[in-house]
Amino acid sequence: MKGGWLTAAGALGISTAPILFALSETAPARGALFRFAYALPALLLICALRPSARRSFRRARWLGLGAASGVFFALDLLMWHRSIELIGAGPATLLVNTQVVWVGLFGRAFLGQRPSAWFWAALPVLALGMALLGGATPSGFAAADRLGLILGAASSLMYAGALLCLRQAQMSGAVAPEAALTVQVVAAMAVVGAAAAWTDPAPPALAPAQHLWLVLLGLGPQVLAWFCIAAGIRRLPAYRGSLLLLLQPVASLWLGWWILGQSLGPGRILGAVGVLAGIFLALTPPRDSARLSESRG
Repeated sequence: MKGGWLTAAGALGISTAPILFALSETAPARGALFRFAYALPALLLICALRPSARRSFRRARWLGLGAASGVFFALDLLMWHRSIELIGAGPATLLVNTQVVWVGLFGRAFLGQRPSAWFWAALPVLALGMALLGGATPSGFAAADRLGLILGAASSLMYAGALLCLRQAQMSGAVAPEAALTVQVVAAMAVVGAAAAWTDPAPPALAPAQHLWLVLLGLGPQVLAWFCIAAGIRRLPAYRGSLLLLLQPVASLWLGWWILGQSLGPGRILGAVGVLAGIFLALTPPRDSARLSESRG
């Protein structure tokens, strides 16, 4: 039960990330850069205090995969932050959580894993839900909605790459979660720093309130919430942990409406239901696998 509460708390903590970014009113690359910059000192302190993290850095074979996860994560955030600006925090966060589809497809292509029949049934449901969430109408898409949908879908692809690389890095040896996350953040900072210098070479100074939102973003969702998930999900069957993580996009959708006043028309509400239903179906294992997972939990 403790693992469930920790995972749920982490998912709810991460749900505030798009809200905090929107409140900071920063450009996508600068927002991501400060998010990592404020998170990194806390992660370095945790690594310095934990012997398991210090031991992890003595093994070099996982560092390349850890850095690759950071590159994917940086690209994910750059696209996701822009998608938030175009279609809102809730819809953009729901779109990025369709990464379960890419993880399933990559697992089949590269790891020899066979998705369940539920996974294939989820694809048309997800496609329809994503189109409605992106603002589809009988006459087509508005230009901003179309771009927001494309960027949201692309960010989910990058997010899947980040998760798979991080998973493989941790499987390549006894790697502490905080060590893996630190390497990911350092690599991601390099990418978003280059993007910020390219897109906004002479940015105006940020106001104190903007820094406050970005500090909360770096220390809350990026560090504290992630550690709650890392500590909780390892104590749960994989299927139950994945379902608890669905709290994130649901909470982001509600927070976007409540705090940011982002309205959702009937089409987008129906799209949100479709995306959540599709993610739920994609996460549903075969009945015998579910029983085996529960028995091992």
